[in-house]
Amino acid sequence: MRHDIYIDWELSGPNPYKPLLTRVITAALEAEKVDIGCAVDVLLTDDEGIREINLEHRNIDSATDVLSFPMLELTPGVPPAGENEEELDLETGLCPLGDMVISVDRAKEQAEEFGHSVQREMAYLAVHSVLHLLGYDHLDEGPQKAQMRAREEAILESLGVTRDSWNEDLDKPLEPSFLREEEEEIKRCGILTICGRPNVGKSTLTNALVGEKIAIVSNKPQTTRNRICAVLTRGDSQFVFMDTPGLHKAANRLGDYMVDVVKKSVADVDGILLLVEPIPNVGGPEKELIEQIKRMKVPSVLVINKIDTVEKPELLAVIDAYSKVHNFDAIVPISAKRKDGIEELMELLSGYLPEGPQLFPRDVVTDQPEKQICAEIVREKILYSLEKEIPHGTAVEVTKFSERDSGIIDLHVTIYCEKASHKGIIIGKQGSMLKKISTMAREDVERFMGTKVYLETWVKVKENWRDNLNLIRNFGYDNRD
Repeated sequence: MRHDIYIDWELSGPNPYKPLLTRVITAALEAEKVDIGCAVDVLLTDDEGIREINLEHRNIDSATDVLSFPMLELTPGVPPAGENEEELDLETGLCPLGDMVISVDRAKEQAEEFGHSVQREMAYLAVHSVLHLLGYDHLDEGPQKAQMRAREEAILESLGVTRDSWNEDLDKPLEPSFLREEEEEIKRCGILTICGRPNVGKSTLTNALVGEKIAIVSNKPQTTRNRICAVLTRGDSQFVFMDTPGLHKAANRLGDYMVDVVKKSVADVDGILLLVEPIPNVGGPEKELIEQIKRMKVPSVLVINKIDTVEKPELLAVIDAYSKVHNFDAIVPISAKRKDGIEELMELLSGYLPEGPQLFPRDVVTDQPEKQICAEIVREKILYSLEKEIPHGTAVEVTKFSERDSGIIDLHVTIYCEKASHKGIIIGKQGSMLKKISTMAREDVERFMGTKVYLETWVKVKENWRDNLNLIRNFGYDNRD
């Protein structure tokens, strides 16, 4: 089961603990038998930072080692389960477990006190906080504290870690493998295109595959307008996924551009993932893409998404319908929203990577500039907040993107719409809708950038911009080679 672990770094310089904490938190969730995808936000700060949070939320003037802010009321030992739909975030399909804050300063002090590495102490604090998010507590010296301590020891022991002892062997499961992963030579690298009709879940799958939010997601068709490149580096392999717009009948020049992007993105790649819904009928867009796959003679995988919406026997009819049209190399049922079947798909795709050097540095997750990702996040919130045609008639332009000496990002964004009446709807009564969109966008941008963001938004009218080639290119959609 994949979980979304967001590691925000509030300090200057690179974040050396992100791979370690991601692995430890995931292991803790698995050890507690959490069988549903969870979202956990982690903020790494210093003593002053955690002191400010203690003052704001607990009215305590103290620099503690860790803080936990659960989003759900859970019983210790009873993890959230997939059938509890009310616990899921409607936008991501994940269970929002909560936030944790770790003081790196305190971790270093306590590591020295116990005579072991900082990585070991960070691992302990992460497990401790995960258990808090899952309902464990230690308010007294009785059974609750003993139960929580026992689970901490069991989880850490399974990782080869103890807090109060030190030897070379116990360091090996965490530190050397964590360092070796960074240094391991990449021997195989391949480009894999994800294609399909609008609203089939291509962007959700892209995010699930790389474990980061790279592509914006909404339940509205034609959310993705550009080709998005997402990168995942695992051991000696690098996967380069291309998320494309949905293949549809174009209604304007922007639509022509999006269709052209799809056709170009399925050429000269190492493999193609045709993403479809669990419907026992091969539609026109799927047939057109399959014909292109046949001409290219490239390895292809049929990925049946949204399997959580049908009974398993119904998938047989879907598989049969597509098998009659094309002999796919493999057929994989998944739920990108719930991250079911993602690991099985990754294992399959690793076999399609040819030998060759890496295309991107190991720590890169996308080829999109940060400025463009911020614009797309704002557009995602517009899609999420507004109905009917209005969201599709909007474009977002970043007019200022700068970083202060303190690390705060100043982000100025202009939202363009096609009609004056649409402008009023986007702004809302007394600015309420624009405030909602801006707040949601700022929170996501801060999560992505790993720092505080000061966001200002404006709304302007550009009539019929979707049929104006100059404006289309100005907004970042350009299919010229």
